[in-house]
Amino acid sequence: MKKNFYDRLREKKTLVLSVSIVFIALSVILSPRSDAQIQTNVPSLKNVYANDFYIGCILSYRHVGFPSDSVVPGQSSVIDPNGGYLVRYHMNSMSPGNNMKLQYTVDITTSAANYSAASGAARDSINVHPVVRFNGDMIAQLNWARRQGFTFRGHNLVWHSSVPTEFFRTGYTTTGARLSKDSMTIRMGNYIHEVIRIIHQGWPGLLSAFDVVNEAIDDNTSAVRTTGNEWYTTFGDSTYVMLAFQFARQYTAEYGETQIKLYYNDYNTDIAAKANGIVTLLTPIFQAGYLDGIGMQEHDAISPSPFPVAANFIASYNKFYPICSEMAVTETDCVTGSAAPSAAVLAKQADQYGMLFKCFVERSYRSGRGKIINVTKDGLDDAYTFATGQSSSLWDSNDQCKPAFFAVADVGANYDMLDSLIRYADSLHQKDYSAASWAHLDTVLSTAVTARDQNYSASFSADTVMWNAFFSLQDAILALSAPTAVKANRSDVPAEFGLGQNYPNPFNPSTVISYQLPVSSFVTFKVYDVVGREVRTLVSGWKNAGAYSVRFDASGLPSGVYFYRLQAGDFSNVRKLVLLK
Repeated sequence: MKKNFYDRLREKKTLVLSVSIVFIALSVILSPRSDAQIQTNVPSLKNVYANDFYIGCILSYRHVGFPSDSVVPGQSSVIDPNGGYLVRYHMNSMSPGNNMKLQYTVDITTSAANYSAASGAARDSINVHPVVRFNGDMIAQLNWARRQGFTFRGHNLVWHSSVPTEFFRTGYTTTGARLSKDSMTIRMGNYIHEVIRIIHQGWPGLLSAFDVVNEAIDDNTSAVRTTGNEWYTTFGDSTYVMLAFQFARQYTAEYGETQIKLYYNDYNTDIAAKANGIVTLLTPIFQAGYLDGIGMQEHDAISPSPFPVAANFIASYNKFYPICSEMAVTETDCVTGSAAPSAAVLAKQADQYGMLFKCFVERSYRSGRGKIINVTKDGLDDAYTFATGQSSSLWDSNDQCKPAFFAVADVGANYDMLDSLIRYADSLHQKDYSAASWAHLDTVLSTAVTARDQNYSASFSADTVMWNAFFSLQDAILALSAPTAVKANRSDVPAEFGLGQNYPNPFNPSTVISYQLPVSSFVTFKVYDVVGREVRTLVSGWKNAGAYSVRFDASGLPSGVYFYRLQAGDFSNVRKLVLLK
């Protein structure tokens, strides 16, 4: 059985950082916090990818609610008592499953009744002002996300599917005449206005993105979808797409919700023809200043054959890159073809997930390597997901981690470690070392760069290859003949590891923390709150031997007790600091 990164790391004596989210000794940071039956002795994905992108999920409140939540009228009962703990531990973003779609936000029955009861100008106004309200599950989920400190992605405003026919008819009835293009434009604008108003009124500043238009390109061609598309039929063309973005931009600005990035979202984006159609549709919208992002639904499969391969994803990403400011992976899963797959199939699924997250992390927004700012998985676990009976998730039906979970965690950790070590090796100078040891390093470094940059697949394990490349490169660095590569013989090099007490303490809003390294080490320096949530990464990378200081600016954080932790090689230490405003 292949060991994951965290098992292997415990066994290997190296200068490498032991990833802090696993090995934090301080009990207040490590201990489970009423996390029910989920595994809390595994890395939190939101921490693994903290310097890359948000980690999220698309599901409904009934999958994540806690028994202690205040009851919202009309909400559903919670169906997975562990779901909220799983999401809170691993994620920092979420999207609604269905409850923000038009069929759930527009009250057709009340709109029709109001129209029927009115006459004259009042009736004309009602005809283009649908009643919009959020149901209990939507309200409960937005409240839950706000309590957890999550960001929220709205999903969606305009979609060809699951939209009541009545929404396109006079009087909101199936027997009413189809609205004219002009009247439908006004109705669309008022509908979008009301959704944004409700969000601003109840949850100001919570949303970071909104899927304005969903799945407007046909599955089999690069053309705009016409069949079964009431929007297209009513407008007579695809101008409804541009108009939806125009209204969304107008009303997010009107209500001061300009942090909401406006997205187009679609599936099968890895298919070249569909990607081409998306580019054709969105280019003028981006150029007009209405489009911010593109969402790619990564519904993957390893049966009957793996799809997509890395080259498919990369090709579409490259096509989208010039016509957006950011991207999101919006519904990630990977079906296996079985509800009870064998160990071999689960290993193949793990490598497919690993291939995908390797593509994501090397194009991540926060790292500066690309535009992917959010990666959202579909559903909760194997029991509650879009592809039921397919064992498609990172967690099984009991919310326990599958091999795919460890592949995803390993790829994030291994990529960042390998990338940092490569950059450290690039900073070394040939003149400081013997010819033989430098030649060996040069060869190993070339292999490491290949491991970092190459594509992987469902039969080519990204996490294992990058893991081996990291330690081979580390060994080559430590084998350099000059003693300064391992431990400098200078009076200004500390004799031992050390972590100083911050000064001043208490502080407001910033303080300075000193630390020292007797040897070159991979260093991670993080700050946590009293319940163990990471609030800041101060240092993450290789450092030469020496004395250092780092400033922690706590502007924006509330007063209270915090803990800072240094991890470098076998050395680890934690100290307390107090923010007093």
